Amino acid sequence: MISHENEDIPGFDQHGESHEEGLHGEVHESPWSMTFPLVFLAFPSVIIGFMGLPWDSKFIKLLNPEEAITLAQEFDLKEFLPLAIASVAIASTGITIAYLAYFAHKIDLSIIFAERFPSINKFLSKKWYLDEINEKIFVKGTRRIAKEILEVDSKVVDGVVNLTGLVTLGSGEGLKYFETGRAQFYALIVFGGVILLVAIFGFQSPQVA
Repeated sequence: MISHENEDIPGFDQHGESHEEGLHGEVHESPWSMTFPLVFLAFPSVIIGFMGLPWDSKFIKLLNPEEAITLAQEFDLKEFLPLAIASVAIASTGITIAYLAYFAHKIDLSIIFAERFPSINKFLSKKWYLDEINEKIFVKGTRRIAKEILEVDSKVVDGVVNLTGLVTLGSGEGLKYFETGRAQFYALIVFGGVILLVAIFGFQSPQVA
């Protein structure tokens, strides 16, 4: 892995962005604590790659032996070789360019690439603008949704709960005055209800048939 130390290099701010033209700092290998796990994992990756050969896949044989026989019979070397050669050539080209640029110092990528293709260089230096997209869509979007949910929770949900509590408290406070334990008082309430019903239905005009 290759890392850049931009924090202490003049021309870079705290976010690692350059305010000066040209390439700053020295590119160097990552610490051994980061390199060793990658080197250690490289060996089983190579072994697993050989175990998954398209014409003799140990994994497919283990899961489905009949399908492994079918794939081995349908394997076409003429179709496989161009793809394999192309992938190896692309990887070898990248490794060669990296070696010439960062180890042999034979080519200067800041001149070859950055100055000739400034738009692409800016796009890559911004990491495909993934941080900006994540900030606008996920971070700010999530905060906006959380704020709306908080508004609904504080005004609607809490309002319903508080209103229910107030109604219960008010009705309880009002009804306690009717709990006197006296039969005369209860009879008076019944009598008052009857008078109220007679008054409501008595003043209704008769309907004409």
